[in-house]
Amino acid sequence: MSRREVFVIGGCHHNALGVIRALGERGLRPYVIIQCEEKKPYIRLSKYIQQYWIVKSDVDVLDLLKQEGTKREQRSVLIACADGLSSLVDTHRDELSKWYCLPGSKEQGRITRLMDKEVMSQLAHEVGFRVPQSIAVNTKDIVDISIPLPWIIKPLVSKDGKKADIKRIFSREEWSKYCQDHDSLVQAQQLIDKNFEYQLIGLSLNGGEEVVIPGVSHVLRPAETTNTGFLRYEPLDSQYQEVLETGKKFLKATGYSGLFSLEFLRGNDGRDYFMEINFRNDGNGICVTASGVNLPYIWYLYNSGGDYWNEIEKSKVKTVYVMPEFADISLIAHHKLGLKNWLKDVRRTDRFMEYDKHDKAPFWQLLKETISRGIKKAEKKII
Repeated sequence: MSRREVFVIGGCHHNALGVIRALGERGLRPYVIIQCEEKKPYIRLSKYIQQYWIVKSDVDVLDLLKQEGTKREQRSVLIACADGLSSLVDTHRDELSKWYCLPGSKEQGRITRLMDKEVMSQLAHEVGFRVPQSIAVNTKDIVDISIPLPWIIKPLVSKDGKKADIKRIFSREEWSKYCQDHDSLVQAQQLIDKNFEYQLIGLSLNGGEEVVIPGVSHVLRPAETTNTGFLRYEPLDSQYQEVLETGKKFLKATGYSGLFSLEFLRGNDGRDYFMEINFRNDGNGICVTASGVNLPYIWYLYNSGGDYWNEIEKSKVKTVYVMPEFADISLIAHHKLGLKNWLKDVRRTDRFMEYDKHDKAPFWQLLKETISRGIKKAEKKII
């Protein structure tokens, strides 16, 4: 097994921090490129980081990857933690693969094309997933959408939009208002009467020939400021067998290698509906690490000639509860979550998104920044 170096590229977010910690817990100290507007991003303080850079643009990320790649005698392993950065790597695959073991497909640009939700949905339908009705529309055009209301509106390509652009539409008047406020390509999708949402977070190897999906995550309490929430991660049981097998067919059809997450709804009709795939490490990915399966480390072993199947087979999946504590605190502050209930959940939490007793500095910095922002906001209201 060759001892390769690891590069993590992502934003100032618990997504990248979770990967950094997962690798660090197995003795790896990654190089980290943080793409953000902050001058001092809190994740830079993780004790597991070998070296970090703070950049703003995709061009800066690309230039740094080239610059650092040419310094090394062998290829480094790369992990992407944001849609835009996954696309960046994919659209420059032919060049970057000289220096890095990359996530993605062997065909440059294929994964970016699959990020288009209509293309993604069509492939999902072809392999056997049940997919809600949808249509791609431009909000600048007056479009008579034939899908029965209600709808959920999403950016057509995740990397080109924000979570705030996702909106539930219950009337033609709401759709008209949305179009007035947005100038973008979107997917209008049938809104399913859901029982619950769940994710299959995993790792695809050898272009989808080998797929590792250790368990299933259920968000028990959604957060308003992010797409995560207080969640339970548990081993898979027989009720997910059909969607698991179809998911493996889907990954093979994409030709994708790397960390991913598949998102589904279980409808009140008892059926499972495919929503989307994220071709990157998922923001909830730390729940899999907490359960006993270290997917970022397995990706490292796979690309370094290590015995990754031995690592997979010896990993035991246990049920864990994971909390995005800052998102929860926001719910408390807005009187949408009671302190007593939250403290009860804290006691059963196995892992936090930000706090880590072995790597405390990022948490304390984020807490300091959050308090400072809260004070400034209060002062403005007083003035």
